[in-house]
Amino acid sequence: MAFVNYYQTLQVKQDATQAEIAAAYRGLARRFHPDLNPAPDAHRQMQVINEAYNTLRHPERRRRYDEMLAPPVPSVPEPGAARTAPPPATGSRPHSAAAWLSYQKRIGGEIVFTIGHADTMAVLLADLQRRIPPAGRRYDITHNHWHVAVEYEDVLRTLFRNYAPVVQSVTPAPQSARRTSTVHFQRAAHTRHRAERKAWSGMALAVAAAVTVYALIFSRMVLSDVTAATPEPVVTESVARTVRAVVTPAVETEGSLAFPADCASAQAAMTPTYFQEACKTLDAQVELVTPASMRTFALTATRVASNIRSGPDTRFPVLTTAPPGTRLQLAGYTVSRGYVWFLTNFGGWVRSDLLMEAPMYLPLVGRELGRQGDK
Repeated sequence: MAFVNYYQTLQVKQDATQAEIAAAYRGLARRFHPDLNPAPDAHRQMQVINEAYNTLRHPERRRRYDEMLAPPVPSVPEPGAARTAPPPATGSRPHSAAAWLSYQKRIGGEIVFTIGHADTMAVLLADLQRRIPPAGRRYDITHNHWHVAVEYEDVLRTLFRNYAPVVQSVTPAPQSARRTSTVHFQRAAHTRHRAERKAWSGMALAVAAAVTVYALIFSRMVLSDVTAATPEPVVTESVARTVRAVVTPAVETEGSLAFPADCASAQAAMTPTYFQEACKTLDAQVELVTPASMRTFALTATRVASNIRSGPDTRFPVLTTAPPGTRLQLAGYTVSRGYVWFLTNFGGWVRSDLLMEAPMYLPLVGRELGRQGDK
């Protein structure tokens, strides 16, 4: 293959600056890039342009490339010496194949490179493996890198026409970096240990809560079994009456009270407070008066049911419940805590707001609490 002049490829002079080379490369890339140029050979032309730019943009590679382009200095033959054959022309390269590297670097005792292009890749690889023994080469398939010992640098120089690796020295990490990495490692270990302690603490709390719940459930089961196994004491009717009379005399008295008949009895002073307050609304001289002709009044339907109590106050027990539309006979009325209460013919009391029509002719039974307070 004919030798390719990289300066002619980038269309710059041999003494062009790095800025001029970069500007020429950008212009050619905009012109021949396969994404911008639909020509069928645009990809091949872009490869050649990249090869030329990767060589000329690096000062060390460019220096070696310029040395290859420089013509050899002819030697002056001594008198009487035999003539030798002329040197070969500089228009050809000693490379066995047209191949170039896209990445190359010398790190320590080996050369790391990546093959960018080869006309016949199979021939190139066979030549490389034939001339470099397995002990001096290895291939990193993960990063697509070849690692070759520096003893075989001459072989690489003959195989790749842009071979000019950059020397990278392996410098040990500074002491500050080592100290920083140690501190980071210690902090990470401390954080990991603290997270593990928190996890174990949470697990211990969960186990303790579960044990507590199981203990409570077990104690309730045991107590229920003991309660079920304990026989109930046998209480006769006479004993029950005695206990009720001693423990809750007020309840029995409340259930047997009748207003206003029990207001004048000897047990009136032992009755509950609300019964005594209701008795104060009665006059000693006033008795229940039942007119000759009673009039019936219908209860209001604004409630689901109306309570009829044993006295003129909501604190008295409920005697019965009347559904909406029930008609009752009324015998009198009284006033208790600001409300008018009507007395029925069977002794029950109903509040006036439950009636659809308020009667005006019924006699007063007792006196109002407000008036008594005024007196």
